[in-house]
Amino acid sequence: MIVTERLILRRPTRADIPDIHAMLTDEETLRYWSFGPHKTLAETEAWVMPVIDDPVGAAFDFFIEMDGRIVGKLGCWRVPEIGFLLHRSCQGRGIASEALRAFIAYMQGRRVCDHLIADVDPANLRSKRLLEKHGFRHTGFRKNTIKTHMGWCDSDDYRLDL
Repeated sequence: MIVTERLILRRPTRADIPDIHAMLTDEETLRYWSFGPHKTLAETEAWVMPVIDDPVGAAFDFFIEMDGRIVGKLGCWRVPEIGFLLHRSCQGRGIASEALRAFIAYMQGRRVCDHLIADVDPANLRSKRLLEKHGFRHTGFRKNTIKTHMGWCDSDDYRLDL
């Protein structure tokens, strides 16, 4: 668990599934995510249960709690690759920046890797600015790296040495 002034980054529980579902049904929130909006609560449950069931495997993959509810996700789903998602209602309030700053410090303290990487859709300017603000540097561009609900997407690659 990571605690900041406004946030708790923690593992999800079954009780969080409705909050996570609210986030994963919002089309705008998922604009640059690897899948489109979930249609059912069961779909969200199936997506999050591996994280709940395997806390060791998800040791560096956190959900963001603010004011008692889950509003985002940030962490390494596979070290050293970082990803983040924040519900649209919370964007533009410094929440992602606060969470990322705390996560970077957490990873520096754990010494499980010497760097973090991220790949970002080139059109996702907010995420690119967030990464750059926290010291990530652009390392390259790749074409047609992932097929998502939006079709084939390119990637801008970023790296932060810890």
